[in-house]
Amino acid sequence: MKRCKLRELLILLFLVLLTSCSVKELQTDIFTNYDEENINVPEDYLEEMQFKGALPKEALQELERLQKVKRPTYHLGPNDKFHFKVYEEDDLTRDVIIVKLDGTVTIPLAGDIQVEGLTMDEAIAKIEKALKQFIKFPRVMFEPFEMTSAHVTVLGKVDYPNTYEITGNMRLADVIAKAGGPKLGFFQNNTTELADLERAYIVRNNKVLPVDFQELIDKGNMLHNIPVLDGDYIYLPSAINKEVYVIGEVIQQGHFAYKLNMTLMQAIAFAEGFTTNAKSNVFVLRGGLHHPRIYRIDTKAILQAKIMDFPLKPNDIVYVPRTPLATWNQVLAMVMPSLQAVQTTWLLNDMIRGNN
Repeated sequence: MKRCKLRELLILLFLVLLTSCSVKELQTDIFTNYDEENINVPEDYLEEMQFKGALPKEALQELERLQKVKRPTYHLGPNDKFHFKVYEEDDLTRDVIIVKLDGTVTIPLAGDIQVEGLTMDEAIAKIEKALKQFIKFPRVMFEPFEMTSAHVTVLGKVDYPNTYEITGNMRLADVIAKAGGPKLGFFQNNTTELADLERAYIVRNNKVLPVDFQELIDKGNMLHNIPVLDGDYIYLPSAINKEVYVIGEVIQQGHFAYKLNMTLMQAIAFAEGFTTNAKSNVFVLRGGLHHPRIYRIDTKAILQAKIMDFPLKPNDIVYVPRTPLATWNQVLAMVMPSLQAVQTTWLLNDMIRGNN
């Protein structure tokens, strides 16, 4: 099996070298002096998918809507913590009551009461009903201060990349602060911010939200300080490293150091080649997920020397699909899970190496 994979990889490398030599006669100014504003290659082989970000008015309306979004009704879960008080019964006050792993809380006088899966109002009603056998008209204050059933993930160039519990009315700036803020480093004898805020993004339900991290963090524009919801994914990429991601139907998904004059087929070779499910039309996402340019490249045409290999740029994302895709939303929906997995694995490996 290993010999077979090695043979396939060698064949792919040979074809890359062959095409890079055989297509010299096809070179034009758009490749020697690459101008991505004016790609003029036969559309059968290379096509830019036109995607224009939301107009300022539309982005503004979306941000205003996100500011008003209401979190789904919260249901209690293990390790949630509360302040507890029964009015006019000060001896029953408790600073901390915790939902135990079996889903119960221990209430003074009433004992263990099952609350897992209940809303706050349902839990209070159940506790008051249990206390009625001891107190004629119990009025309970059951105030949450640490909820553990909702989480947001922050990865990339922050001090403490991790998954964090959503507490209270947590917003985007609160989460970034909890993660230690954008990471600082020493570069070329100067202290510099290592996070690229221009390409940072937040994803919700596989959709990139129109949040500008530069406006929020550098300029303090609170319009971009939206409430976070369970499952949100925040990523602050590196401002220094020059890398290319290769994800999808390749043998080894991952990120690879960008090299001068790096091409699409070279990047795929670094990822050990295509899987048997790969389609020949490959996508390159450029400019970040917030304002992307997307190129669809026919790799079969490259290998047949009908066009020259596609030149990559630092931070490009190469996605090899298993099914034909036609729209930006389809590409994004397929790219995000793979990209998140690769980024998470990369950061975990970095943290493990740092602790050794």
